[in-house]
Amino acid sequence: MGGGAILQEDGFRRLWLGRLLSHTAINATLFTMLVLAVGEGNGASIKSALFIAAYLVPTATLGTISGVLVDRLPKHLVLTAVNATRAGLMVLLLMSSTALPVVYGVALLIAITSQFAGPAEAASVPQLVRQDQLIIANSTSNLGGLVSQIVGFTVLPPFFLNTIGARPLFLTTAVLFGAASVFFLGIHRLGPSAIDVDRMMDAVRNVRKQFAEGWETLSRDTEAYMSVIIFVLASTASLVGATLMPRFTQETLDIPVRNAVFVFLPAAVGVVAGLRLVQWLERHVRKAWLVGAGFSLLAASFICLALTRPLGNGLEGLNPFGAFDPGPFGDTSARIVVTVIFSTVATFSFSIVGVASRSLVNERVPLEFQGRVFAAQVVLTNLASIAPILLAGVLSELAGVEPVIFLTVFILIGAAGWTLARAVFRPEMTSHATAS
Repeated sequence: MGGGAILQEDGFRRLWLGRLLSHTAINATLFTMLVLAVGEGNGASIKSALFIAAYLVPTATLGTISGVLVDRLPKHLVLTAVNATRAGLMVLLLMSSTALPVVYGVALLIAITSQFAGPAEAASVPQLVRQDQLIIANSTSNLGGLVSQIVGFTVLPPFFLNTIGARPLFLTTAVLFGAASVFFLGIHRLGPSAIDVDRMMDAVRNVRKQFAEGWETLSRDTEAYMSVIIFVLASTASLVGATLMPRFTQETLDIPVRNAVFVFLPAAVGVVAGLRLVQWLERHVRKAWLVGAGFSLLAASFICLALTRPLGNGLEGLNPFGAFDPGPFGDTSARIVVTVIFSTVATFSFSIVGVASRSLVNERVPLEFQGRVFAAQVVLTNLASIAPILLAGVLSELAGVEPVIFLTVFILIGAAGWTLARAVFRPEMTSHATAS
């Protein structure tokens, strides 16, 4: 069954369309708010680091409760409420100023809604499709995520920011969030429309115990556990990359921040290739090996991005058969080409890691614990990222982008190796006998 066929499933189609609209709106909103927060002046890395860190902070207090509630509440109602709240926040932005305190405040509130949306979306998939459809379903979901990134990052913000301004954009995203909530509300297979208040309150009273049960269930399966950890590390790398993006585009590529999306737009090809190839690879390679290989390729692509200057110089001097004088690429264009190539490799590898990791968890973790597991993944990602993001923002201003990328890759590879060794030699963590 291909992506088009699985969209014939009514529940999954509604989930896919709701995610497409809500992710398009959230991407457009966050990128616009990042541009407003960073501006065009000095200290771009520090400003972007502060903005992204502010977006991640709520996980420190809400991560445990969000996972438990997602497992206890009808997921379609959670997603409906989240997107209705986001629509209200867009109206708040529309009616208020776009001063930095307002931008940071709304970013914080949006982050709180994302604490519930992410786990609910991920845990909904196995309720709507068969187990043998998980790879295709998650791949199709990621394809929708790619479309939402293209529209949300490269179409809506550049159009509005370069023409009529940010306020009409926030009105547009409010409409998208509202439409998404309608799609989510119609997915009746995700649970009853009534909320069992007593069950929910009992879950809240025992939130730490129930969250610990979900993590303990995950930790008993080495492959599922490592897939979550590797995805956390890969996500941390991508967040550090987003932090460094403004300074990288200004300093290394010599282009304005608001036009950076056009350089990274071709990287969408890597996502498409990864989503198409992972469906074939999972039939021949264990999902756990796919996660590891994807992470290794991601680390290699980051190292090559750190070498953009020397690689660009080499490309600039390339003149096959003397056909060009002085060569086919100038200094800036050569660096842009290098960036396009290796950012495409990075998105390809990240899509492999994302689909294989999520499918492995969907397949091996009991359904009643998956909301907590995916919430834990979000918590780990965001908490593990805050310190590197802030450090990367400061160090890149002092030492430049390239050394920070090298340091990030070194730390993440070390963390992956240490976690794997710890998982393998912990006697209570055993793998399932069945292969993925």
